Amino acid sequence: MKNVRSVLLVHNEPDAFRGLEEMLHEQDVITSQAHRCAEARSLLKEAGPVDLVLTDVTLNDGNWKDIIRLVQKESKGTPVIVMSRVVSMKLYLDTQEAGAADFIVPPMAPRDLVYTLTTAMDKAIAPVFAKGRLRPRIDQRSQATAH
Repeated sequence: MKNVRSVLLVHNEPDAFRGLEEMLHEQDVITSQAHRCAEARSLLKEAGPVDLVLTDVTLNDGNWKDIIRLVQKESKGTPVIVMSRVVSMKLYLDTQEAGAADFIVPPMAPRDLVYTLTTAMDKAIAPVFAKGRLRPRIDQRSQATAH
């Protein structure tokens, strides 16, 4: 059994993450999309916690700060990656100070973006394993070949 992960993609343009979603699905990552802060709030409350949130800097009803606050309230410990086409050291530092796991500037090759997202998810879950609160799921195919 594989460890299924989930990502919430928050962007005000509906087709912005089409290619990324396809690549994440190939990696057995479930995705959901929100196009507004209010929609992201509803998804986090109704669908439960996700493993990662990727958000654009500006949304129609808010911005990256709103998303970070929302995730910290509804899904504590979930990494948030902020994405902006604006290259700004101040913006980068502000996102890091607010608790973002990373800050990325598109365009990025889709495979590089998938790597960045899965690495952030792995980093977020590693401390939980180290504290002994969770045990990693074992792929049964791997377990069968090990015996």
